[in-house]
Amino acid sequence: MLKITKLVTLLFMFVLIYNSIIFAESILSNNTSQTIKLDLYFFNNTAYVDVYEFTNSHDFYIKHYETKDKFEITIKNSKIYFSPSTSFCKINNQIYNLTYPVLQKNNSIYIPAFEFYEILKSANLALRIIEFNKSSLYVSPNIFNISDLLISNRKNGTLLILKTEKQFTKKEISSSISSSKWLNITLLNGMIDSVQISNIAVRFPVKKVRTIQSKESAQLSILLDSDIEDVDIDIQNQEIHFLLRNAIIENAQKITEMKQKWFIDTIILDAGHGGKDPGALGYNNLQEKDVTLPIALKLGQLIKDNLGLKVVYTRTTDVFVPLWKRTKIANESKGKLFISIHANAAQSSPHTRGFETYLLRPGKTGQAIDVAKRENAVIELEQMPQNYKDINEHFIIAAMAQNSFMKESEDFAALIQKNMSKNLNTSSKNRGVKQAGFHVLVGASMPNVLIEIGFLTNKNEAKNLAKKSYQNKIADAIYKAIVDFKVKYEKPLINE
Repeated sequence: MLKITKLVTLLFMFVLIYNSIIFAESILSNNTSQTIKLDLYFFNNTAYVDVYEFTNSHDFYIKHYETKDKFEITIKNSKIYFSPSTSFCKINNQIYNLTYPVLQKNNSIYIPAFEFYEILKSANLALRIIEFNKSSLYVSPNIFNISDLLISNRKNGTLLILKTEKQFTKKEISSSISSSKWLNITLLNGMIDSVQISNIAVRFPVKKVRTIQSKESAQLSILLDSDIEDVDIDIQNQEIHFLLRNAIIENAQKITEMKQKWFIDTIILDAGHGGKDPGALGYNNLQEKDVTLPIALKLGQLIKDNLGLKVVYTRTTDVFVPLWKRTKIANESKGKLFISIHANAAQSSPHTRGFETYLLRPGKTGQAIDVAKRENAVIELEQMPQNYKDINEHFIIAAMAQNSFMKESEDFAALIQKNMSKNLNTSSKNRGVKQAGFHVLVGASMPNVLIEIGFLTNKNEAKNLAKKSYQNKIADAIYKAIVDFKVKYEKPLINE
């Protein structure tokens, strides 16, 4: 390894040392997290870090795509891509220049140290240099001291709970309300996890949350849907409570309606097909209707036994139920979640496998449109198929417009895919969340999804789908997704 000799490099390192000391003082004073030590390696007078040492020390996941000689590092919801011998890397969809090339030496990969961390900072990832010397780099794996925001409605107003990693004082906190109902909260020496807070489930009276980060402070701007008379600030350990006092009589009815809407007490389970409609036909003459029903029944049992919720089935036996009647049952039962369970087929591609969850939107891919056409084909078996409009973009967009639960449906679909992936592991493939036009979802006035649990035309997957143990795994995965969804959307409603 070589010593640094170039004057420009020395000046550059001097500036970095000075800035890192200033930043380190700020980080350490806020007591945000432990420090991680990384070894520095010098090639061509440039400081590098070992990529595998970087990922191991931070508990990040790294994957090598051999065919493209490309590496992928996963940091929370972000993906970093880079390849040996090039100075460019990509974080999500943004391209960055590392100035110096990534090197592959001694069965390891090395990436320019200071340039890499500057890029991580530009991408708003919570990784920063604290200090360094000639042989080591000291970094913070998490610089944030403001980590989450919870919304809880009370009889005397709304309580905003700001989760922090340090003890703020009242002198460091200020708040103001604008005439346009924006509540602005500023925290001196605050470092805010904008990604986490941007993903919170907003509830009445909060309509929108924005974050602004500067070197000296963090600011939350919260758009409210009601008039606030006063704001009380209370500091409790690693929480800051903001009690928004509002017009109680005016808002009481809105809060009651909001709670009734989001307390998930009734779930509609729709086992696809049935009776004269077998659904998809697969390997060894396995019929879709015979797979979806036991999964729906097992799922319902899990919900009732463990959550004590009301479960409404669109069918519990091998009977034919028209598509229009399924959402009619859901709406008349005042359901809070509508889950339609189906199995896929690809007659021309017997090796295709995996599970996917669909939303009611115009299909963007040929595959999605084909799935929708196949699931909607049951209309021809109904007594009055002319009651259905043509399946076209205008019809689907109209159905979208009437569905005010699209964001919640997207969240629920993502949770289903996550839990299915965990439960089925390598037995199946996560094909992601997709969108297409399904008549069975049209008019469902609640969060709604259609799950394709696997391909009956794939020999191995069909054998699994016919097994009770595998069906139970699928039911358990959907159940866990329901629990996760309830936690996300009900937690802010619970009064302490």
